[in-house]
Amino acid sequence: MSRLVFRSIMACDFEEFIRLKRNLGYKYATEEYVLRAFDTFLVNRGVTDPVLTKDVFDAWMARRQHEAGSTYRERCVVAVQFARYMSDVGKPCFIPRLPKTKVAGFTAHIFTEEEIGKILSACDRLTLRSLKKDSVIIMLPALIRLLYGTGIRVTEGIMLKDADVNLVENYITLRDTKSRKDRIVPITESLASVCREYKKYRNMLPVIIDKEYFFLSLAGRRCANDGVIYTWFRTILREAGIPHNGRHKGPRLHDLRHTFSVHSLARMSGRGIDLYCSLPILSTYLGHSSIQSTNNYVRLYESLYPDLIKRLDIDSLNVYPDLYEDENDRL
Repeated sequence: MSRLVFRSIMACDFEEFIRLKRNLGYKYATEEYVLRAFDTFLVNRGVTDPVLTKDVFDAWMARRQHEAGSTYRERCVVAVQFARYMSDVGKPCFIPRLPKTKVAGFTAHIFTEEEIGKILSACDRLTLRSLKKDSVIIMLPALIRLLYGTGIRVTEGIMLKDADVNLVENYITLRDTKSRKDRIVPITESLASVCREYKKYRNMLPVIIDKEYFFLSLAGRRCANDGVIYTWFRTILREAGIPHNGRHKGPRLHDLRHTFSVHSLARMSGRGIDLYCSLPILSTYLGHSSIQSTNNYVRLYESLYPDLIKRLDIDSLNVYPDLYEDENDRL
């Protein structure tokens, strides 16, 4: 039985397909969310014919900006499986080909403390060169600090609801995250102070349309496209004097999450906390489903802080398996 609600013309077919997979022994949890996204896509596209055509699949399987190779492939695989199921049960449906995707490796850029300082200063100096009523410039100083100060993903940041940002007890609540779990993330007083200042000026906007969201544009609307933030981050890097190596080569906005993680490990180590005692803490804070994912940061940490890592038994560095991550990673 599907745990999610489907509303498109294909709703019953999606539910039957999920039921079949689970009866065969598959958990089909992540795939269910992919199908729900496909279902929402059909609703938004106004599809009322219970026959999925080539045009529908072409639109759904077009790769999105900044979409990781693994995420894109998973989305396409589920769509192809569903199309084949429809054909097998005798319902007309176009069967798309699975596109060839390259899951490229990447090298995370860990910003130095000096680079982080330059990035934050550049955020504070940003100005609009032309009148753009829907610009997100107002949120950037607070958002970039939140990304570095907590290690949350950019999509988690821009989707924050006003009610989920507690600036009295200093924590944020993330809902329906990548791991399909809600989690509470504590924030420092200094970061909370920045958020309070942002909120003070945000509340002065002449019109606030999306009142339930924390981060808003000058037009009072939520930022529905994280690509806008990525574009601004390129500008911030340029203003900070940090070279960018080109598309998919970084430094990337997501590297703020990697930087937070490595810097956190360094700070905990500096306070005398054993590295492998700190890993479960960081894993929980980041919302990782397993500690193996967090363990990847140990190798980044090792390359940046060789003197500190010598305090550990080198044999313990391979307690967890070395995982290969794609261009936007699963961390």
